[in-house]
Amino acid sequence: MAKRFQREFRNRPLTPQEVERDEEVRRHVQAEFPPATHAAQGSLDSLSETLKQAIRDSDQSEYQIAKAAGVSQIVISRFLSGERDIRMATADKLAGALGLKLGAES
Repeated sequence: MAKRFQREFRNRPLTPQEVERDEEVRRHVQAEFPPATHAAQGSLDSLSETLKQAIRDSDQSEYQIAKAAGVSQIVISRFLSGERDIRMATADKLAGALGLKLGAES
């Protein structure tokens, strides 16, 4: 069963003990779930960069790829420009339209 959370509103400033407790909780959460880094961006080690490169290298236009994948050309354009990210389902559709397969290096 999912844990339910209730938003807590305070009508007073936090005490120093409450501030310390909140900071400790924040440190634990950040240690367990560190923020994602974009170190792989710009290299083909990244799934999104591999997909972008495949789109750019394709003989098909963005419109043709979009039509084959069943997605909007605007989605592809914004993805290529870095303006927007895409969902995994969209990445799957684009990869299928480009004939890409996920594989592990040996």
